[in-house]
Amino acid sequence: MIRPAAAADLPALRVLWDRYREGTGEGADRDADAWGQWMLPRISAGDVRVGLVERRVAAYVAWQTVTAPPGPRDLRIVELYVHPDGQGQRIGSGLIARAIDAARQRACGRAVLTGNVHDEAVRSLFEPFGFALDGEALVLPLRQG
Repeated sequence: MIRPAAAADLPALRVLWDRYREGTGEGADRDADAWGQWMLPRISAGDVRVGLVERRVAAYVAWQTVTAPPGPRDLRIVELYVHPDGQGQRIGSGLIARAIDAARQRACGRAVLTGNVHDEAVRSLFEPFGFALDGEALVLPLRQG
């Protein structure tokens, strides 16, 4: 099941973020308080979805809408993590689909991922949706209408 994140999910999201950070070394420069202060407004804005396994948060995606003139408005997927317990259950794909839906609802010209884009596992998750490598980003152009 996938649903919008709530403030009460923040501790579970933090556990996932810590696990990802420890496994990759990414985000080591951000402490937990700074991460929570960054994440809570996104949750409040409806920019975070969680994936549940047996009623437990096992995955999440967070995004933000960015406008970089003169280009189109982008929906940037800024965090996506699936706990090993949720892998292989299409939760990651479901979360990506929700992010794409949000991009279309916000009339974004593209959905963009900039982290780990040269990782084969990441690319194999995003490419079936139509994302393609464009420099240092995976980009999905979106048609409106």
